[in-house]
Amino acid sequence: MTDTAIREPEVVAAEAPGPAPRWKTALTGDFAKVFLLVFAWQVFMTVIGRVLEPLLPIFEGTPVSSRSVDTLLSHTHRWDAENFTGIAEGTAYQNVPTSQAFYPVFPLFVWLVKMLFLGKIGTLVAGIIVNTAATWLGAVALLKIARTFLTGERAPWLVVMAMLTWPSAYFLHAFYSEAVFIALGFWAYLFALRRQWVFMGLCLMPLTGVRITAVLFVGLCFLEFWRSKEWKFRGLLSWHLLWFPASAVGFLGFALYLKILVGDPLGMTSAYEKAPAWSYHQFTPNIFGTLWNELLMSVNTLTKPADLGTWNLTNHVVPLAGMVLLIAGSIYLLAVRRNELVPVGLFGLASMVMLTLNGNLVSVHRYLLPCFGIYLALVLLGQRVSALKPAVYVVMYAGLVTQTLMYLMFVSGNWSG
Repeated sequence: MTDTAIREPEVVAAEAPGPAPRWKTALTGDFAKVFLLVFAWQVFMTVIGRVLEPLLPIFEGTPVSSRSVDTLLSHTHRWDAENFTGIAEGTAYQNVPTSQAFYPVFPLFVWLVKMLFLGKIGTLVAGIIVNTAATWLGAVALLKIARTFLTGERAPWLVVMAMLTWPSAYFLHAFYSEAVFIALGFWAYLFALRRQWVFMGLCLMPLTGVRITAVLFVGLCFLEFWRSKEWKFRGLLSWHLLWFPASAVGFLGFALYLKILVGDPLGMTSAYEKAPAWSYHQFTPNIFGTLWNELLMSVNTLTKPADLGTWNLTNHVVPLAGMVLLIAGSIYLLAVRRNELVPVGLFGLASMVMLTLNGNLVSVHRYLLPCFGIYLALVLLGQRVSALKPAVYVVMYAGLVTQTLMYLMFVSGNWSG
């Protein structure tokens, strides 16, 4: 007998989509998105610098070698950049004793890029390649660090934008070591958060060959290591602890190089005594006295028309404002996240101490650029207190305006930190 009943169509369960192809993930992931952001930012900074350089007056920070040169990247060669180019080209340490104050890892990367291109590109071109790659990697690490502590998709990106709108962020574009420093420092801390101690150590070792303030990141990563052991002293009985003394390899390598080259392994410290222009660098461990003096000078600058000039704004007002944000942000992180953000909060306070030991705040707004706790605290405050969310954008906008003015000063060779 034939079955004439109407049968329901068979329902075939849809297969769950498999993982996205690796190439598609690479094109849509954090690395790709941040690269587009950083590349666009570098192009914008290059265009602005190239267009305005011939229109602006020439000040003392423009090296003599750059005053008759008008190229796409000549605007990145100002002030300390002359020392870095000399180091990258192998002539500075022997012939210019004051250049020994500048650590060699950034110039080494520039030299390696030049060798990669068989010497067919110039030093400044190699520098912008290094700085673009380093800013990209540093921003990726910062984005991932922010995701560890912030909720939502937008907030971590605001942290990255807060860094790029910081008043001294243009030094990530100039022929300076800032970009390499943040890349190595941020990745070292990110690896510490992930408990990948070997990779953390491999980042810290070259970091100490970029600048002396690398010791702050070494301390930050140590605190994170200790936190991973629940702050127990017996938790420090691990061979991974050896990565922290091993981080001195970069600094010791630099000292050995100076010993071989010029006979002075501590030339990076004695160099400050050889430059009259650096006489203001005097060890003055009076933190509160320094901050009080800077406050008085900033008030005078803002209230007396005769004192309102780029020099006082650059050396007193802007650095002090940055220092206030650092102190407030660090205390805030310690207050609201009493465990997971303790290392970052203490990192900020330690930075405040170290950056005031010279009795002044000259260039401090530049040295604050890697202090990512400022950006984290700012965005976290906006998340926790909705009424203060506009303050996040106000600070970023003020930073961007200040950065624009200071970048114009830098391009013209005027002192900007």
